[in-house]
Amino acid sequence: MTAFLQQLGARIADRWLVNLLLPGLLWLCCAAVAARLGWEHAVDPRAAEPLVRRLGDQRSTAQAVLLVAGVFGAAAAIGLAAIGLGAALRRAWALPGTSVAPARWLRDRRRRRWDAADRTAAQLRTEILNAVDPAAALVGPEYRDALARRESIGLERPQRPTWIGDRWTATGIRIYRAYGLDLTVVWPRLWTVLPDVSRSDIAAAQLAYQESSVLVSWAVLYGGVGLFWWPALIVCVILAVAGVLKTRDAISSLCELVESACDLYIHSVAEQLRVPCAGQLTTEAGRAIGALLRRKDLPLA
Repeated sequence: MTAFLQQLGARIADRWLVNLLLPGLLWLCCAAVAARLGWEHAVDPRAAEPLVRRLGDQRSTAQAVLLVAGVFGAAAAIGLAAIGLGAALRRAWALPGTSVAPARWLRDRRRRRWDAADRTAAQLRTEILNAVDPAAALVGPEYRDALARRESIGLERPQRPTWIGDRWTATGIRIYRAYGLDLTVVWPRLWTVLPDVSRSDIAAAQLAYQESSVLVSWAVLYGGVGLFWWPALIVCVILAVAGVLKTRDAISSLCELVESACDLYIHSVAEQLRVPCAGQLTTEAGRAIGALLRRKDLPLA
């Protein structure tokens, strides 16, 4: 038990150091330099000399301890703010496209792009089906490229203003189309029958999604510093691009794992709920599972 607690404490300390303290210290250093240099002397090292001399001034032990404690505390607070902002970003990415005007405009723009790509793919598919010349098979790669362009916008017709939000929505649509299941209703029950390996993979993908969203939140914080010191804007852009790409990869992996869990283990849910399911799960059986799970949501007679 002692060894376990020591190992657990070491992991917590490592995560606190990596996720809170170090990024917060870097941001504080950037903010201090920005406050001293500003835009006018953004890359002038001589302008930073007073700040360096001030940090190097002689202090008593108590003052040094208070300074270090204050810096570490501020760094931890900034790290917590970044984590909270990451949670807010995840909620913003999932906003419906009808909530506010900017979200609706983004959704409509993505819909127009998706519809155009869908029309191109449908036209190429029709040409392949109607062609009598075997050489028309050469159109096949063009059709696959058209499908890839459409899927790069969204697996389904966009319902959310962002690709990240639409990827999760598309997962629910695809599962309902295949099995007649409402993912939000069936998922807690499905989670209880998943093996440990699947749970670990999904938890790891969820953690990667959260961490990548925090990376985007750091980009926002550095963007705030960039209002006073333009080199911070370069850091902001780099973090934003890296964070968005990592977030897209993480949410894509998470959704693939969720779909795989439904494909492989939804029969176990049907068996546990005593829903008749001989062979392949049908959409009728899926709707029966959903109706059974929603029964307790109905008002009392």
